[in-house]
Amino acid sequence: MTDCGFRQRFWNSLMSALLRKFWVEPSVRAVMLLTALMLAVLAGGTAFLLYDMHQREIDYARGEISTLSRILAEQTGHTLDGVSTALRGAQDRLSDGIGVHLELDSYPVQALLRARTEALPQYSSMFVINADGIVMNSTLLGIRPGIDESMRDYFSDLVSGGEGVFVSQLRRREFDGAWAFYLSTRLVDEAGRFRGVLAAAVVASYFESFYDRLELHSGRQIQLINTRGELVASFPRDPDRVGRSVAGLSPQTELDLAGDGTIEVVDHSGAANRFVAFHPVPHYPFLLGVAVDKDSALVSWPMTARPIMAGAAIVGALLMLASYGVLWSTLRRALLARALQDSEERLRSMVESVMDAIVTIDDTQSVVLFNRAAGQMFGVDGAEARRASFDHLLARESRGAFQAIVASHGQTSEACSTRAELTARHADGHEFPVDVTFSANEIQGRRFLTVVLRDLSERKQIETHLRETNREMQAMSTAMQRVREEERAGIAREMHDELGQQLTAIKLELSWLGGALPGERADLHGKIDNLKAHLLQTIASVRRITYELRPLILDDLGLRAAISWLTDDFSKRTGIELVLDMDDDEPGLGSVEATTLFRVLQESLTNITKYAKACTVWVACHREGDDWRLTVRDDGIGFVLDSSSQGGFGLLGMRERIRLVEGTFAIHAAPGDGTTIDVTVPAPQQGNDDGKAESTAG
Repeated sequence: MTDCGFRQRFWNSLMSALLRKFWVEPSVRAVMLLTALMLAVLAGGTAFLLYDMHQREIDYARGEISTLSRILAEQTGHTLDGVSTALRGAQDRLSDGIGVHLELDSYPVQALLRARTEALPQYSSMFVINADGIVMNSTLLGIRPGIDESMRDYFSDLVSGGEGVFVSQLRRREFDGAWAFYLSTRLVDEAGRFRGVLAAAVVASYFESFYDRLELHSGRQIQLINTRGELVASFPRDPDRVGRSVAGLSPQTELDLAGDGTIEVVDHSGAANRFVAFHPVPHYPFLLGVAVDKDSALVSWPMTARPIMAGAAIVGALLMLASYGVLWSTLRRALLARALQDSEERLRSMVESVMDAIVTIDDTQSVVLFNRAAGQMFGVDGAEARRASFDHLLARESRGAFQAIVASHGQTSEACSTRAELTARHADGHEFPVDVTFSANEIQGRRFLTVVLRDLSERKQIETHLRETNREMQAMSTAMQRVREEERAGIAREMHDELGQQLTAIKLELSWLGGALPGERADLHGKIDNLKAHLLQTIASVRRITYELRPLILDDLGLRAAISWLTDDFSKRTGIELVLDMDDDEPGLGSVEATTLFRVLQESLTNITKYAKACTVWVACHREGDDWRLTVRDDGIGFVLDSSSQGGFGLLGMRERIRLVEGTFAIHAAPGDGTTIDVTVPAPQQGNDDGKAESTAG
């Protein structure tokens, strides 16, 4: 988090610094002002669109509840019309020629009431009250229930007269506790005298059940209100508020119950604002109200507004991103121009400070770049060099090669480089060798050739000196090798001739002395035998040292005999099986070639004894054309052939011997696959063998 915050602060500070630095640029100001204007227009347009959609949703909800209140008011009126029709029908039957003679508590009257209440669920009972206010007959309580209703408004208001259907106030019934209101009409006899009241009880819960079946959207509320502003029925049901005054209902609303239009009010009494539409129930003293919460009215508005706001945010982000891209591109161009200028200055300073001469020529071979080192190398300044073609700086014999290189670079459009060694010409006329590297590239459709030159005069002198030194060292090494072999041969011959003869004489003297001793001196005979044994070991050691220094058999009997003696001795000493394969032909006695091949074989067998752990060794020596070929192979453990393993003194000695006779030396080895040494030694020209042998022997 720390690194991310640091990078963010770094880029913010960088952009701020760049904007302050490049604010004077007209393009930067125009882009930023245009971006601000477009963002302001986008924000304003989005806000206006969202506000308009908000108002449309509210207007739609208010229109919906207004329509619903009117429909429900009409439906409620139709329900009450059914009750009124049933009352008038029963009134007509009780007021005709037959009905006026029926007793109000008779069974025919009860049958009439029951017939009128069947299939009409909107009221719970129909009953008849006599002139004294006593209930005489009821579909719910039967005949003469004995209830006094003289104080009820639906009776008392009809005693003195009145036509039509009277609607009472809401009250709770005593026998079942249900809220109900009553519709009643006046009964008279043939003479027009007051006979009683015919009434029907309408239970408020019927309307609540009816509203439940409507399956209204969440947040919608329905209220049926009477002339006193009391709640008669509601959805959702709220039994505790039935019979109480409805909160938020203004006196103006109560006065408008007699009208036939819809009244819309905004209720601020609750926790959230509500929109309420009241519509009077036709022909009845009731008001039907439908309410909706503001949040419920706007429930679909967020689902529509979110995509719009998201789209506006995306458009704003794209505008910001595009503006950022344009600004960054503008600032980047300015930075690139500044960086290009700095880079050109650094390049010019670098080209001028390098030690090598650098010259750049165009497609016409005119000099376009000539650094200080080039001026020092050729003895001319840059202005003078640019007035002539580059080939004037080269010696005459190198101009053809230069033109060929230029032509080869001109035939390809790809960047490539070529290296050559040419001869340059100084302004004072002397010529000197140079190492030249040509690099071609294309810039804005033009081909340029960059030439890097390095004076080789000093290197040539060093190379000549090294070659001469190497030649002298090789000659010295050859002479030392020859002298060493001659010294070894001399020492070996002296040890063989003088020391060997003296040891042999001592042996004979010891044998005579042993024979001359008395037989009873066993102790002296033992001493003589021990001396003779030590003497024999000394003679063997002298013989072995003599052959290691310079086997006289090589000079006396030749290479075949020397190789046979060496391999037999190797097998006897080590117990390793050795397979020998040789031609009858061999180098001259004591020749350099014979000595070289013998020494290589001797060193190879020594290495096998020390390191190979071999069971079998194969040795082959043949004449192949103009070369003698010696191959030594074993089945030992082998080794990894790398620079470190080839740096031993044994291998270096063999390589040096082969190099002195201008032969070849090769070694092949791998872990587990044994080792093979393969050398070739050039055979001397016929007629030179004797001279070489005499030289070696001497």
